[in-house]
Amino acid sequence: MRAFALAIVSVWALAAEAEPVDDLLEVLGSDALIEVIRDELLDYGEEVGEAMLSDGGGAAWSDILERLYDTELMQARLRSTMQESFGDTEIAPLIGFYETEQGQRIVQAELDARRYLLTEGAQEEAEAACLEPPEHKEALLEFAEVNDILERNVAGTLNSDLAFYHGLVDGGVFEMSEGEVLDEVQGRLPEIRVSLESWLSGYLCASLGSLPEGDLAAYTAFSQTEEGHALNNAIFDGFGALYDDLSYAIGLAVSVQMLGEDL
Repeated sequence: MRAFALAIVSVWALAAEAEPVDDLLEVLGSDALIEVIRDELLDYGEEVGEAMLSDGGGAAWSDILERLYDTELMQARLRSTMQESFGDTEIAPLIGFYETEQGQRIVQAELDARRYLLTEGAQEEAEAACLEPPEHKEALLEFAEVNDILERNVAGTLNSDLAFYHGLVDGGVFEMSEGEVLDEVQGRLPEIRVSLESWLSGYLCASLGSLPEGDLAAYTAFSQTEEGHALNNAIFDGFGALYDDLSYAIGLAVSVQMLGEDL
């Protein structure tokens, strides 16, 4: 496991000079967001342990998860992929939008929503509180459609599931062809879609549903600009790469633990 951890470090922890993308990540509150996502991933990792390892993997599994979900390495992976995704896109207008009071309200609202949704029953509460009046719901749906949030999250989840199975196969605990892996993951598509529709509804309600009407309208309009589209692409590319890497890593880690149990 030590060698595996070092391999991840060698891929992610590359020295990088300060770039405009660093200023953008700062105004987007990425450090705080990565911390919340780490908490989400730790919960997920514990669920994987409970489902696949005897006694949930015990203290050894918890230690593996703590080391795997390293916030500095996660940030490095996000940064490098977003920078590549932007290409020649001018980042200054993005920084200009998010460093305003309005932009920071949006950032804080989205961050608070991620934290809130970690608590039991929060998703249902958020949905119930914001889907009326109808025009409020319509505004949230418009934002979701402009940013193609559902379909891109479905695709991202499928890719992460594929990476997880690849980790299990490469780790030697499963023997499956690529076709069998694809069939297994694609068979879960209806379940994934329903689950994401529910989570995203709660998230949008908990975050954007609490914003002043003018903020949500401005955010939707900004998302329709060339720079807004570039940012949306970069965010999905960045977090997609991060989740794929971590999903593969946890699949590999599960394999190591399962094979160790069989010795």
